[in-house]
Amino acid sequence: MATRDRRGKDRSGGNPRLELLAEMLLVGAVVALLSLPLVTAVPALAAGTRHVRRSVDGYADPIRTVVTDTGRALRHWWPLGLGVPALALLIAYDVWLARTGALPGGTAVLVVTAAVAVVTVAVVLRACGLWEPGVRLRPALREAARLSAADLGGSALLVSAVAACGVLVWMLMPLVIVVGGLLSLAVVAVDRRWAARTAEPAAETGEDD
Repeated sequence: MATRDRRGKDRSGGNPRLELLAEMLLVGAVVALLSLPLVTAVPALAAGTRHVRRSVDGYADPIRTVVTDTGRALRHWWPLGLGVPALALLIAYDVWLARTGALPGGTAVLVVTAAVAVVTVAVVLRACGLWEPGVRLRPALREAARLSAADLGGSALLVSAVAACGVLVWMLMPLVIVVGGLLSLAVVAVDRRWAARTAEPAAETGEDD
């Protein structure tokens, strides 16, 4: 007997994995377009992550919600939208300067710069995973920093996802159009992984009681 999910669609002949793949590719294209002004990149990724998360949960939000959600996120998250591209430029400049040999202690600068980049990537992506309409920036960043420290494995996976996307774009520039979807899916997967891990001890405690 055919069953129906929250989308109201008959799933008897469908493939959920293919649907998720198509949704991810579509989200990637929309996020890439919305990120062109740079300052909108983080809000667009937050909106894309929310869309992918709701898609995984079975909600059939139209893709235009990514556009409207980007506007909502930009309203309160514009400082992060400005800060992340500025920090990325600063990191790139520090790396270039250290590699020229003109900067004393270039190796130490590279190590510190790499550490800052890794922490920034983990916290920003975690924050994107926490965004919902009305969520303020500071509480989200505090919670994202806490999660990044508590779930080091998940943070490492997020950093690896960014590195993998960088390699893909380096190999074939047009693949930049899927980066937003890939990162959104990575954030959702890491969040679900952490939720499952934290739920296990709670379930065991309940059984002992």
